[in-house]
Amino acid sequence: MARAKKDGEKISFYVDRQVMEDLRAYAEEKGQTVTMAMERILRSFLDEEKGRTDTSKD
Repeated sequence: MARAKKDGEKISFYVDRQVMEDLRAYAEEKGQTVTMAMERILRSFLDEEKGRTDTSKD
């Protein structure tokens, strides 16, 4: 049975070759796909940034 399609959007961008090599190594180390690793990295960063913004309003 096929997997349900993810509710998402496709992105395309160029990154420095060394950054991509590091990302692939990180994903492999964690047992994740590069997509999954990027999603988790971005989510973590964005949540942290949001937290900084929310606390600076007090």
